[in-house]
Amino acid sequence: MNKAEIQRLVAAQRAAFAEGRTLDIASRRSSLERLKASLLKHEAAMFEAVRKDMGRAEVETYFMEINMNLEELDFALKHLDGWASPRSVKTPTLFFAADSELHPEPYGVTLIIAAWNFPFLQLFSPLIGALAAGNTAVLKPAGDSPHCAAVAAQIVREAFTPDIVTVVEGSSELTTMLLEEKLDYIFFTGSPRVGRIIQSAAAKHLTPVTLELGGKSPAIIDESADIDQAAKRVMWSKLFNAGQICVTVDHAYVHESVHEAFIESCKKWVAEFYGADPSQSPDYGFIINTRNFERAVSYLDVGARLRHGGRFDAERRYIEPTIFDQVDESSLLMKDELFAPILPVLSFRSLDELLALQRSKDKPLALYFFSKDSDRQRQVIRGTSSGGVTINDCMSHGGTLFLPFGGVGNSGMGSYHGAKSFETFSHMKAVMTAPTARILDLPLKYPPYAGKLATVKRLERFHIL
Repeated sequence: MNKAEIQRLVAAQRAAFAEGRTLDIASRRSSLERLKASLLKHEAAMFEAVRKDMGRAEVETYFMEINMNLEELDFALKHLDGWASPRSVKTPTLFFAADSELHPEPYGVTLIIAAWNFPFLQLFSPLIGALAAGNTAVLKPAGDSPHCAAVAAQIVREAFTPDIVTVVEGSSELTTMLLEEKLDYIFFTGSPRVGRIIQSAAAKHLTPVTLELGGKSPAIIDESADIDQAAKRVMWSKLFNAGQICVTVDHAYVHESVHEAFIESCKKWVAEFYGADPSQSPDYGFIINTRNFERAVSYLDVGARLRHGGRFDAERRYIEPTIFDQVDESSLLMKDELFAPILPVLSFRSLDELLALQRSKDKPLALYFFSKDSDRQRQVIRGTSSGGVTINDCMSHGGTLFLPFGGVGNSGMGSYHGAKSFETFSHMKAVMTAPTARILDLPLKYPPYAGKLATVKRLERFHIL
C-alpha cells in the first residue's frame, strides 16, 4: 500500500462516517456481532499464527487474546444501548428550568496501532470500543508478527467493508504514512520510545490519543507473604509468552529475610511449569525476532550473580528462564524494560525506603505487592503511582472488564476495557436544553447589573447557584 492508497482509504472511511453508516445502534450491534462470528471462525488460524510468530502455548493465546476479546464483545453487546444513550446530569439553580445531559458521540475515523506480542488482543479489544462508540477504524498490526497480521486482516475482510474497518499490513513506514493523515483518534500500544513519536505526529493535527505503553513493573514481596505462592505467581507472570508482555513482573524486590527462600521457590516453579529442560516444553515460547533476541541476550552478561538458567540458542531464539540476584540499581538489568524471561531479584530491608526509591523512578504500568499485612497493602497503594496494582497476584487487574486498564506518565495515558473502551472512543458532548417560557427566564443574569451583585453573592453563599 502506498501513500495515495492510504489517502483514499482514509477518505473512504471519512465519507462512510459522514453518511452516518456507523451511527445507529443497530449498525453498531451488527458490526460487533460480525466481528465475534469472524473471531470464532478463525480461532484455529489464530492459534497457528501465534505459534509461528512466537511459539506461544495455545492455552496462553486463548486465555489472553481469544477469550478476552470474546468477553469484551459480549460485554459491549450487553451494555451498548445504555452506553450510547444520553445521560442526565444535575443542573445548577441558576439554570433551574433547564435539562442537562451528556451525549456520547463518536470521533470519526480512528487509527489503532498494535504491538507484536499480543497482536489480536491489541487490535480487536480497542476496535470493540471504537465500533461500539460508532467510529470507523484503520488497524495497523505490527510487522514483527506477520502471520498474526495476515490472520487479523482475514478476520476483518470477512466481517467488514474497507470503508468501515480495514487492516493495513506491512512495515512501520506505513504507520508513518497513516500518521500523516488527519485522523480523529489514535490508539497506540507499544513502547514509550515509539509512543513519543505517535504523540508528536498526532499533535500536528491536534488528534487525541491513547497511549498504552509499558515500563519496569516491579513485584514487592515482604516477609509476611506466602513466599512459595508469591514465587509461583511471579514466575507464571515472568514466563508467560516468554516474558514478552507489558504487564509482566520486570523485576522483584524481596525482603532480605525471605530472599533466599523466594529464589529457591522460583527455581522450583520453573521446573514444575516447564520441566528440567524448558527448551523441550511445548508450553514455553521463543523471542519474537533476532533484534529482540540479541537485546535480551545482552542482559545475560551484566555482572550480577546468576542463580538459575542463563543458556540460550540463537538459532531457535530461545532463552532459558533466568534468575539473577546481587543486582545493583545501576545495572543494565534495571535500566530498560526487559521484555524477556529474565528476572532480577533485589533485596530490601525497609519498605519505607523502597517506596521512596520507587517514587523516584518512572511510573510503571503495573505494580505487584505480596503481603498478608493489610496496613502495608494500603501503604503501598497510597505510597506509589502506577497504571494499576494487583495485591498478592500478578496481572489480574488487567484481566477484568470492570476496571480500566492503562498507564500513567511514562507508561502511558488513557485507558480502556469494558465501559472505559466505549468512553475512550466517545466524545462526551455537553448538552443543555433551556426552557422557552419567559416566566422561567431569570432576570438576574441579564444587564443592567446595577444592584444585582449583592443578590448574586447571597445566592452563592447558600449554594443556590
